[in-house]
Amino acid sequence: MNRSIAAASSSSNRNRGVLLLAAVFGVLSALLMFAFLSSRGGDDGVQDALDAGAGAESVVVLTKNVNVGDKITTDMLGTKTIPAAGIVDGYYKDSDLTSLVGKVATAPMYAGEQVLVAKVSTYEGQDSITWKVPEGMRGISVQVPHESWIASGLPQPGDRVDILGITVLMKVDPLTGEEKPDLMAGYLAQDVAILAIAQTVVRTVPKIDANAKTGDKSTGTGIEQSQATIPEQEVTTYEKSVSITLALPPDLAAKLALLDAMEDNAGQYRLLVRQKGDAEPIPGKQIYSYEDIFPVR
Repeated sequence: MNRSIAAASSSSNRNRGVLLLAAVFGVLSALLMFAFLSSRGGDDGVQDALDAGAGAESVVVLTKNVNVGDKITTDMLGTKTIPAAGIVDGYYKDSDLTSLVGKVATAPMYAGEQVLVAKVSTYEGQDSITWKVPEGMRGISVQVPHESWIASGLPQPGDRVDILGITVLMKVDPLTGEEKPDLMAGYLAQDVAILAIAQTVVRTVPKIDANAKTGDKSTGTGIEQSQATIPEQEVTTYEKSVSITLALPPDLAAKLALLDAMEDNAGQYRLLVRQKGDAEPIPGKQIYSYEDIFPVR
């Protein structure tokens, strides 16, 4: 009986000892974790610095999506404070916001994105025709023998047109030997940019911030691959022009060159001026013949 009581007492003491040790180890683990976290952020003050915004800077960001060739306007821009680690090379400081107005996007940009030097351009000094030719295109000049061929000389550099090719040939009916006119008209190209008329080229956005400074991390001078036009200050007509330069893919440029090389009574072209902002393909039929004018009855 006494042995049983003593054994039970001994077992109870051991259980209390185990629980006490577990509690001690738990407290010790908590203290060690606290000491570790303190060493990570307390001594060097990194966390406190981040919380306080040390190293952060107010930069220019976009408030809406911007496409290539779009001119930057005030409503597209805003400012945001970014931690130092999140600032991208080539950023603009908030104090440079107004200097961006009037520049042109040379790459797609999206709302919330930092505005970078490499994605905008002023196009200063890029007035030669080579800067006006879009990527993948060729600038081809054709003669303008009559003002009616280019809509009475009213289109301006920067306008967009469709090119209608016309051939006026003759064919012989193999059964009757009768000679008939073989007229064909078809669209060679659609939504084509006029790069120049005579010696007048597309006008581009002028440099408006010659002395603007960007953030300390800015690099590069921009990528000048697209263009944006601004309206002429005075209306000019080109009824006496002798040439017009168009931007076309190489294959369509070759076709237009063949048409231009034909005699006027055999091959001609017409420019069909498009409404501003209309880039839709022409629906339906693309090629027309003499029979479309005078259907056989």
